[in-house]
Amino acid sequence: MALFNLPPLDDEFDDFASQAILPEFKPRFFVPQMLEKPQNPIMDTLKLLPIAPVPPPIRLATLPTELASLAFNPPTRVPKLSDSIWTDAIKGGRVRSKIFSWDALRPNYPGHPPPNAFISEQEDGLIFAAARYYVQPRVNDPRVELKYVRQRELLSALKMTVLGISSPLHTWDPGSETFVQIVAQKGAQGILLIDDKDEVVSASFISRFLAIGMLLRRLEILVTALRSRFAKEGPTIHAFTHALSTILSFLRESLARCPPHEDQVSVTLSAVWNEYEPYEEILVALAALCGRGSHKPPRDYIMPDPTPINLLSLLYDHLHTHFERQSPRKVTAVFAFILSSTSREYFQQLSRSVGFGGESSLRKKPTRVVGEQNDQYALEMDASDDGNELEERDELDGIGDAFPTFFLPSVVDVLPAAQKSLVLLKVAEPDHPLLRVPPVRCVVEWFWTWNEIEAAWNGENSNLLPHPTHVRPPESSLLPSAEEVEPALAQFRIFDMEPGEHFGHSLLDDKRTPTPTAALGAFIGAFPASLPPITPTLAHLTALVFEPLVRHASTLSSALLARFLSPSAPLQFKPHAELLHAYLLLAAPAFKARLAGALFDDSEGYAPGEVVPASVRGVGLGGAKRKASEKRKRERWPVGLSFALFERETWPPVGADLSFFLRTVIVDSFEIPWERLVEGGDGETDDGGHGRPRDTFWVEAERRLGFAIRDLPTGPGHDHWLNPLSIEALDFLYMDYKAPHPLDILITPDILSKYQRMFTYLLRIMRVEHALGSVFRMSRSSARPLFPTLTPSNKLLLHLRFIAHSFVANLSEYVFDTAIGGNFDPFLAGLAPPPSNPSHAPEFSDVFSLAKAHSTLLDDVLSACLLRSGQRTAGDLLRQALELVLEFAVLVGDLKTGRVEEYRAAPLLEDLAMRFRGKMRALVKALKALVDRGILPEAEVGIPVQRDGRTPTGGVQAIAHLLESLSEWWSS
Repeated sequence: MALFNLPPLDDEFDDFASQAILPEFKPRFFVPQMLEKPQNPIMDTLKLLPIAPVPPPIRLATLPTELASLAFNPPTRVPKLSDSIWTDAIKGGRVRSKIFSWDALRPNYPGHPPPNAFISEQEDGLIFAAARYYVQPRVNDPRVELKYVRQRELLSALKMTVLGISSPLHTWDPGSETFVQIVAQKGAQGILLIDDKDEVVSASFISRFLAIGMLLRRLEILVTALRSRFAKEGPTIHAFTHALSTILSFLRESLARCPPHEDQVSVTLSAVWNEYEPYEEILVALAALCGRGSHKPPRDYIMPDPTPINLLSLLYDHLHTHFERQSPRKVTAVFAFILSSTSREYFQQLSRSVGFGGESSLRKKPTRVVGEQNDQYALEMDASDDGNELEERDELDGIGDAFPTFFLPSVVDVLPAAQKSLVLLKVAEPDHPLLRVPPVRCVVEWFWTWNEIEAAWNGENSNLLPHPTHVRPPESSLLPSAEEVEPALAQFRIFDMEPGEHFGHSLLDDKRTPTPTAALGAFIGAFPASLPPITPTLAHLTALVFEPLVRHASTLSSALLARFLSPSAPLQFKPHAELLHAYLLLAAPAFKARLAGALFDDSEGYAPGEVVPASVRGVGLGGAKRKASEKRKRERWPVGLSFALFERETWPPVGADLSFFLRTVIVDSFEIPWERLVEGGDGETDDGGHGRPRDTFWVEAERRLGFAIRDLPTGPGHDHWLNPLSIEALDFLYMDYKAPHPLDILITPDILSKYQRMFTYLLRIMRVEHALGSVFRMSRSSARPLFPTLTPSNKLLLHLRFIAHSFVANLSEYVFDTAIGGNFDPFLAGLAPPPSNPSHAPEFSDVFSLAKAHSTLLDDVLSACLLRSGQRTAGDLLRQALELVLEFAVLVGDLKTGRVEEYRAAPLLEDLAMRFRGKMRALVKALKALVDRGILPEAEVGIPVQRDGRTPTGGVQAIAHLLESLSEWWSS
């Protein structure tokens, strides 16, 4: 059935078509005759492609003359077709597939075929992804967004991510400080898949780039926080922040140069992965140092400690760990750069504190070594020229002994002493050569290259720089000098430089200063792969770095020590030590006798009208004869004490009269020649054969030495001080000595208090000795015995007098000869060089070791006298035994004065004798325990042997001499 009913055509149409009325159509091409060799139409087509049409000429007449050259378009260079198309195809790029089509061999082939619908014509990655999706289909999870990315698109996005910048695939999350994948659905989990890689391989490949970008961004946030929070915490934390910022800038520049690049046609994933591995290792190590690990959330961050000591210790520990683990060279070099930059200012301040930093260290007072002062940028006030002792004492107290943990014991031992020695040397000898500005400025800093280490090992210190006050800075060779050009053109000499010469430094500087990142790159490039054999470990290198500083510090300490030990020095310590030995330890017989005559009395009684001895005539006596009072007759007789002390009928007898009289005792003893005052004096004489003049020393000593009165205690000892019958009745009296400055560093208040404890102890022994002397005088008469009717009691009294006198005499001899003399004489002998060798090196390293030895000497004396807190049991037994002896003397005094009848005194005497024997047996047992516990080899005890062969008796070791001097009868 027809769709349209049309009338049929006439026959005329057929006749017209049959006639040849159309023009003839001739061929417009020519097919050449085929040659005898086979033709290759494909190669012929490729040869025709480079032929480009000639552009029409440009009419230049309509353009201005100035624009004619700009509008000129030269003809396109026709590339020459090489015959080795297969070779060029192989060199074209690194592609996975080596199958080429004829169309891909064209020179103007763009490299990317036009897309089509056939999967077999797609890229290899898409083919593998489609096959994997078909073979292993994923379970549809609405909370997971799966995204396939091509390799070029992924690498371009990851290149932005490693620089810490958000990319089309990942964005920065400020809350967790991580890079997260961009997803369309909020709260969903995104998964990226590279075309020809599965999920595991893709995540593993992307993880390195995400970690690099995340750690780089976290460290940059840390740098910003450090600059805002610790802006005034000192130069050390500031240098650490700057070094960390420099490293991050260097890493960013290095990461920007890593593949892929825009001009790279193809690059393999393994090559890109290996290229970024060193930077990940560096960032992981830096994050561990700063507490910003990749698996640590922001709430667990730990801010670095800004104190220099802890910060430098942390840096050194991490660097030491990388040396021990043989970490990659770049990682170790980065940490070495941070340590070098951060410790530079600390080392400079440390050097200045011992006078090793040049002019600034000698003109300013040594500051606290960084770490103890909050605002270290604050201006310091110059020390006053008058040498105020209070300020100097504050300086000495401000010097701490805390240093970073990597400081060797030799450095820690010598630096605090050298810092204090510099302060004292400025006072003792302001014109000392060590206090002058050296011609070179010594710098203590780290060095890492083999050449620098070998130079330092050989003594060629490369850290000696000319001091700016001694050397004129040279003119820069980059710019012509001002004398070579006219004065009017001198300001334009910057334009005489070669193009590009001024890049990297200020146009106003004469020196080229490289950028921080360039300096870091040069440092990493020169850093060795391992330390040289002469310093195989970091500890050996540290010792080599500090060797010049330790040498200078030792020299400084020795210089101050020589001022105190030299016989010709005005601040010689030996005369002061001899003075303390003679007066506070009662080693001078003349002073001891005068003091005994002033404070004690061994007479047999108080007789009214008796003539007062001249030695005690001055303690507030109204006349030259003793006066009796009713109160004196009623009170008990304090046997052993001088009667002149009771004229005021108060105890303690404090007052101006007592002070004046005791002052007279000191002055009178100074009038005796020194050789007679101190037994065994050196007897130094001048050329005339007379005693060496010590007028200056004795005038000052008379002014600095004196008696003083303690305040009454508020504790249990208050009653004993107020009771003249007690053995502690004279504890209110002590001697004081004001050492001249700066010699007071050797006679500190702590050392002086030990002298005063010994002085009090010796006064107690002298009191008991004089009390026994009175007992002997009272009981020597056989015609008038104290127990006329009780003969056994009288015999017991004489026996107890004998054993008490033996005990006290042996104790006194032991204290003065063994405990004091046995320790003090070797110590005094070591303070002066031997006469045969005046240049003999001293036995002390510095004045503080001498002060420590002085304090140890007093500790040994106190230990030998059972006065240390650890000897409380034996010390209390010894004191109680002395108290029983004094109680025995008081009982005899009561018998002599008639206050106690003999029948009442007999049982008291028997009880006293029994208690005394018990105390002596307990004392001997305690002494044996101390001796058994204190017997150690001499090397373990640490008793030094003097150069003359004498060995100090020591502290606990000397108790054996006391035990030997006591009779074996007490232990039977």
